[in-house]
Amino acid sequence: MSKITDMIDTSHYDESSDSLIVKTSYDNRAVLDMNMAQRNAAPETGRYKGDLVHVGRVHMGDIVRLKNKGYDLLSPDPDEVKRALLYIQSKEKQLLTVPGTPIAKKKAVWN
Repeated sequence: MSKITDMIDTSHYDESSDSLIVKTSYDNRAVLDMNMAQRNAAPETGRYKGDLVHVGRVHMGDIVRLKNKGYDLLSPDPDEVKRALLYIQSKEKQLLTVPGTPIAKKKAVWN
């Protein structure tokens, strides 16, 4: 099994703008392939049974990329994590391991 945290950072100093540019490269194909295989193997019904369901697998490079877009999956704020998960569910379905929309926008309250 390949490591899912292999990232290569290269830095370049731009003298004209007095800034340091850091470029992060990573290969997330192994993670995306595992996600697709798990998504394709998911049953049509009953895929959300149980208390906890594994709904996604994300490469560390994608976590950094999402954070640069303004979605912090590793935030201590649960609302920010929820916002990032809803973004992944709507815009980056390749990171999910189940088809459909497993992440609810609102928490169900039972009276």
